[in-house]
Amino acid sequence: MKNSDKKLKHEFFISREWFLVVFLLVICLYLFVFKLGDTSLWETDEPIYGDVARGILRFGDWITLRFNYREWFDKPPLYFWFTALFYRFFGWNEFTTRITSSLFGMTHVVLVYFLGRVLFNKRVGFFSALILATSLQFIVQSRLALVDVPLSFFISLSFLFFYLGYTNPDRRNYYILSAASMGFATLTKGPIGFLLPGFIILIYLTLTRNLHRLKAMRVPWMVLIFLAIAAPWYIIEFLRHGWIFVEQLFFLRMVTRFATPFEGHTGPVYYYFAVLILGFFPWSSFLPLAFFHFLRRSKDKTAKEREKHFFLLIWIALIFIFFSLSQSKLPGYIFPLYPACALSVGWLWDKFATSKLPAQSKGLYISFGFFFVIVLALMTALTFIGKTLFPDEYALFGNAVLLAIFGLLGAGVFSFVFIIFKRKIFLSLLTLVAGMCIFLWILLVHILPFTEVFKPTKFFAHEIKSVIQPGEKIVDYPVTPGHDISFNCSLVYYSEHPVLGVSNVENLKELFSSGERVYAVMDIEDYHGIKEELEGISLYTLNKRGGKILLSNKQN
Repeated sequence: MKNSDKKLKHEFFISREWFLVVFLLVICLYLFVFKLGDTSLWETDEPIYGDVARGILRFGDWITLRFNYREWFDKPPLYFWFTALFYRFFGWNEFTTRITSSLFGMTHVVLVYFLGRVLFNKRVGFFSALILATSLQFIVQSRLALVDVPLSFFISLSFLFFYLGYTNPDRRNYYILSAASMGFATLTKGPIGFLLPGFIILIYLTLTRNLHRLKAMRVPWMVLIFLAIAAPWYIIEFLRHGWIFVEQLFFLRMVTRFATPFEGHTGPVYYYFAVLILGFFPWSSFLPLAFFHFLRRSKDKTAKEREKHFFLLIWIALIFIFFSLSQSKLPGYIFPLYPACALSVGWLWDKFATSKLPAQSKGLYISFGFFFVIVLALMTALTFIGKTLFPDEYALFGNAVLLAIFGLLGAGVFSFVFIIFKRKIFLSLLTLVAGMCIFLWILLVHILPFTEVFKPTKFFAHEIKSVIQPGEKIVDYPVTPGHDISFNCSLVYYSEHPVLGVSNVENLKELFSSGERVYAVMDIEDYHGIKEELEGISLYTLNKRGGKILLSNKQN
């Protein structure tokens, strides 16, 4: 086939938007839905969110959320409303518990395609969507029952509508849609849903000397639409529960979480550098080069293009700095910056595709060098650290993990050859995409099924469910004093029964000595540590599995 024919065929597919969107959706179906419900839920958020959603149907209350049969003010309700609807129509299981995140992940990828198209061009949008879909943390979190993907979706949606209004002054209704998106984000994870996009937009307008645009943004209408969507639930909850709701949701879960290492989730200032490198892998190796070209002064750049680059940099920088300053740190906190990272790297690959950046540049050699360093570091960590700290897990599926990492290494080598020596940019990018798809296949088929050996709670809960009678108790030991719920949240989800968290041996002895039947789940190591103190109490071992033990004070 002649070069002109190849180019014509390539342009045919690129020009067919339906083809690009369908292609992205098919990839996402595999990445986010394949074998979605095959493994039990992971501690601790997944079973909490699953039980909260089921509580909506159990109590028939769509306003006040509940976990472990008690009122729960940790998160707003939007995510749980979606999951509860899936439960109502399709039943509750691991698949329906996780599918909300998966569907938001799919729509988020398509949204990034349109964001890239609006900001730059259709090819940037397509590249960026593929990059986002195949970044490691985006795959993982789109397959877990967590609120980070829906939150990120609504924040990105607010940016899309903002930019459409910004570039189309006669279409000011886009700003209203941007405010509505922030309202839904606020119903997903609280005030951070409007604070992050609001500050990013305000800083962008300030630094680009466009604050006068606020007059055209119909700010009063934006505030009204935002409040109409976000405020009713907060108002109703305040009227129902008063200041305890405000203290729990706003001060404890937000202010305290930012100012102190809440629930032990802490880390150094540079914590999110490591998260970004691994979480955005394999594309994190190209981020420095993208940032370099964003910041580089060039005669080829127009003022509009510089503003677009500046917008993405502000988007990334503000989220990264904000959560780096927070005393509580978790990998999912910086999740909303991944779309901007994907757009940055997608723009870079588009420049390679259009020959506006040389594929033989030193920056590209350094980027692939960074890629191989990350892969080799993962391999080294698995071989030496993982084998030492987790010998049982390594013996069970360590070789499969090594095979997955070798697959990524091979994909990197082929991608490097295609872009450097063959100048096949699209094929080079698709090779890395394929590498992540193969990595996921090995993870889902040859690794995750074996992790169930180390997750016995589902098995114990089903055993308890088959025999438990009204009035009997389920106990989890030990929990941290001051926490009135069990840390083994899967026990609540799978047993469909309230679980009592016990923090000290005296309370445990009192429960075992009562006339009621008590089922207790604990680590075997913890049990051996208190076994002498429980002498004189009749205890029966019902089962042992995965390093845990199921006890009862009465025989079945």
